[in-house]
Amino acid sequence: MKSFTFLNENFKYFRVFTFLVFPMLLQSCSETLTTQVRIPAAELYQNAMVAYEDEFYLEALKKFETLVEEYSGTRLATLSHLKMGDLYFLQQKWEESESSYRRFLLLNPRTHLTPYTLNRLIALNYDRNIYGIFVKSRDYDRNMEPNRALIREYQRFYLLFPQSTYLKEVKSYQKRALRDLAENELQVANFYFDKEAYNSAIGRYLYLLKHYPSFPRIAKVAKRLIETYRLNQQPKLADEMEKVLEAFRERKLLAQLKMREE
Repeated sequence: MKSFTFLNENFKYFRVFTFLVFPMLLQSCSETLTTQVRIPAAELYQNAMVAYEDEFYLEALKKFETLVEEYSGTRLATLSHLKMGDLYFLQQKWEESESSYRRFLLLNPRTHLTPYTLNRLIALNYDRNIYGIFVKSRDYDRNMEPNRALIREYQRFYLLFPQSTYLKEVKSYQKRALRDLAENELQVANFYFDKEAYNSAIGRYLYLLKHYPSFPRIAKVAKRLIETYRLNQQPKLADEMEKVLEAFRERKLLAQLKMREE
């Protein structure tokens, strides 16, 4: 009986010990676990960056993907989206690259890296419209939507970051995109002209003159429009366009003279 009482007393003490000490042990384990989670994330990011810099792109991409999956919501996981965008860009995986860049901006809207990211989106939409395996070229019969997206991104960039160091580069992309859109419009207009669908051709030539006044071959477009008017039995409009073209040439000559004098 005394033995039973002794065991009962010991069991009580054990229960008290368990209730008091076990939460402390849990807290200690939790702190250790938290510490262990943070260290691998930092190491994983560093390893990914080393692989990136050494041009082991597939290895780097896998590590960044692991960071995004296992440490979602952390600063390093968010930054990994940006690096993944760069890696996909290098592999010419345009959709994946764009998705990663936009994900980064969504998760980190006030980051100081926004100008860089927007610049990459603009470059991406320009490069994705280059075709050919051995000889790279731009096919103006292809989809022009990337160029339109580039123009929209440029407008956003200029509005938000008019003093950015990336502005010069972004503006260069914008000019090239406008030129590509104008080339596409000219090809469509010439197609209608060749098919003798003169009303459609006139509409396209007028649209080009109105929306792309900086197009290098704008004078040739105007001459083709005059020709189309005459073939379409619209001599008065042809004469009016000739006067406009002559005035344009005079202004251009005056501008060239002023530049020489300066």
